[in-house]
Parts: sequence; structure tokens; C-alpha cells
Amino acid sequence: MKVVQFLPSLEPGITATLALEFANELVKKGHESLVISTDGPLEARFRLHGSDFISFPKISESIWSLRHKSRLRKILARLQPDIVHTYGRSTAFLAWRALNSESATSRPKLVPLVHQDFPNSYFNKGMLSGDGIIASSRGVAENLKKSSPKIAEDSIEVIYHGINIREFDREKPVASQWQLKLLNSYPQLEGKNWWLMPGDISASGGQEEFLHLLAQAAAQSDDIHGVIVGALAEDDLRYLKKLEGLAQDLDLGSKVTFLGERRDMRELYATSQLVFQLASEKDGNAKYSKEALAMGRPVIAYSEGCTGEVLQKHFPEGLVKKGDLKSLMEASLNLVSKPNNPNPQEFSYAASAGKTIDFFQRLLN
Repeated sequence: MKVVQFLPSLEPGITATLALEFANELVKKGHESLVISTDGPLEARFRLHGSDFISFPKISESIWSLRHKSRLRKILARLQPDIVHTYGRSTAFLAWRALNSESATSRPKLVPLVHQDFPNSYFNKGMLSGDGIIASSRGVAENLKKSSPKIAEDSIEVIYHGINIREFDREKPVASQWQLKLLNSYPQLEGKNWWLMPGDISASGGQEEFLHLLAQAAAQSDDIHGVIVGALAEDDLRYLKKLEGLAQDLDLGSKVTFLGERRDMRELYATSQLVFQLASEKDGNAKYSKEALAMGRPVIAYSEGCTGEVLQKHFPEGLVKKGDLKSLMEASLNLVSKPNNPNPQEFSYAASAGKTIDFFQRLLN
């Protein structure tokens, strides 16, 4: 099977990493992997693991991307792939228009990956017009059906994004040097039970709810310390200042630490008592929850979105109703000593890639 992955960018991030890991699994299983995208830092890694790379101009999130339709059609005619797998609205739209004039029997199968809800519009039609559609959660799949009732039931496949379980290995010990370095930088963490809140810092990220929860918990126990990890959404320093001000108003000045964006998430999961996911917007991949569960950490999250679906299957004790601070508090205290042993293999890139390959082969048969 020859598979083309069409990406808007090869900049490091969730999308490019998913595509890279899927490309690696394709090659391992004896399939031909090709990638069409703008030049980027991950190009060398695709080539290193056996994928062919075809450079393509940057495409805009608008109908102006159609100026590249002829170029894409010629590339696909030369490559003759079995599957064109797209990531994002712009690539789905352009691939749909490029292939639309060909007969269904001669053209490759178009399979968009959809990881979020979006309005039903002409530009979004590419996401709804694939021969098959991969949805990153059941919620996304249900909204796709509502957006376009004509979509066949069996053309949508729910496949949860995988994570790197080699990186998030619960059996690997945390180096004492790491702990020493962190505590030297943040001495207020020493001797405390860490409640970890990972994710982009934004008004919809759930950090405000976490601070209110922490204020209640800290009033009952002196050994709880909140740790907020994540990048600022759109570099919004004003919102970070607002959160820091709220922490002071709640008398949490010495009981919460903002670590910013980190590359040592495995160690932070391993040394935290609880992990929280309280974003108000529905998430499309549940990345942090899967990583924490793979590390054996109890996760507390709202019952909506992809995270809610993952916890419903693997750790339902951690589910709470959105906005219910009382239930959030009760679940947190109940799970402080709760053992958690989900099967991390279910979250692996290999598992999600295997399901994706099976879906592609069903579409071709």
C-alpha cells in the first residue's frame, strides 16, 4: 500500500509528530510512505526512517489555496498513491478539489483526519468529503454526522491519537539529579504532594478552576502544592499576570508554582500525586491525560471531550461534571491514594497506527 500524508507544516508539534510516527509504522509494516508538506525541521527525520518527502508551498486557510490545485494534482498523478491522508482543513480542502475531477475508480482514496468540531462551510467541505474519515474521538465523529447527515456510518472511524510510550515509561526511575536540580530551582516544592495541571495557559485552559480547587484543598492540607505547566497561548502575558493575581487573592502565593513550558513531562508526571485536565473547550486528542495514565498517575478531568472518553474507558473514577467544584474537590481527595494501572500499550503510536492501516485497507478492499 502506498500512502501519501499531506500536511500543512513540518514544524514540531502534535500534528507533525503524529504524521512522523505513523510514517515510521507504515515503513515498519512494509508499506510505502510519502509526505507532502512545506520544508521544515522534521523533514530529515521522515527521510531517515524511510519516507519520501515532496516539498510543497505553504497553503493558506482559505479558498486562495486553490491556486496550488494543479500542482498537487500533477504530484499525485505522478506518485499514484492508494491513500491520501490529510491533516487540517487547508490540506483536506485542496486535496478534495485536486481529486474531485477524477473518477472514483481511478483516483486514490481521500482520508482526512478530523480532531475538532468546525462549522459546515464550503472551505470545510474537504473534511466531510473523504472516502473515509478518521475522527480523533466519538464526540468529533458525532458532530461530523450532524454536520453532514449524508456521510455513511461506516465511513467514519474513531481512532484515538497515540503517544510515545517509550518516552512515558513508568518503569524507568526518575534520576536523583533531575529532582535535585528542580528543587534547587523551586525549593517551595520540597516535601510537598504535587498536583499537576499541564496544558496551554489560556482563558479556556482550566487554570482558574484549578486555582480555586487548590485553595480549597490547601485549606485542608498543608502538604499540597499546585504545579502549573504549559506554554502561554499566543504569548498572552496579561492572562498569566491575571492568574498570578488570582493565586495571590486566594492566598496561594506559596502553594502554587508556574513552571512554564517544560520538556521533562515524564519526570513531572512520575513525581506528581494527581494530574488535572480542566479545559472548558472540548479537547481533540487527550494528550496529557494519556501520558499521565501511561505513567500510572490518577487523572481528574471533565467528562466532556476526548479526555472524558479516554477516562471513561481507563479511569472513570477521575471523571467529574464540568463546573462542579464540590465534585472536583471530592474526587481529588478520594483519588490521592488511588492505585491506577491502565495498559499503556493501548495509548501507543503503534496501536493507533495499526488501526489506521486496517481502516485504509478496508477502504481499498
